[in-house]
Amino acid sequence: MNPKDHRVYIKDIAEQVGVHQTLANQFITFYYARIRKCLVELKYPRIFVEGLGTFCIRKKKLEKMIKRNRDILGNLDKRQYKGYEKHIAVKEKLVNMETALELMNGLQKDKIKWKKEHTLDLKEKV
Repeated sequence: MNPKDHRVYIKDIAEQVGVHQTLANQFITFYYARIRKCLVELKYPRIFVEGLGTFCIRKKKLEKMIKRNRDILGNLDKRQYKGYEKHIAVKEKLVNMETALELMNGLQKDKIKWKKEHTLDLKEKV
């Protein structure tokens, strides 16, 4: 399946909605840029995109990437400008990944807690 560029559909979309083509183009560009940003920054563990599905962060891969970036961080020479510059970029990525992992762990705990509460309710009713 060959994906088509969104510019092919802009004219039809603009006519359906009743706006100018440039406004439709700007909206589509903004929407997908926002999705890309959320995926890259790891703000949410799951992102649902209508028509494409749900994008999920894999916990095992995230843990592996955190370990890998910690190793990279330890091996960089921070005394030189080039090493310090790389150090800052890796550290930012590491902070984003650790935040995402904490969020995933918190959601997992909430899910387990919810299941325990609701299974107790079901047992009491029986």
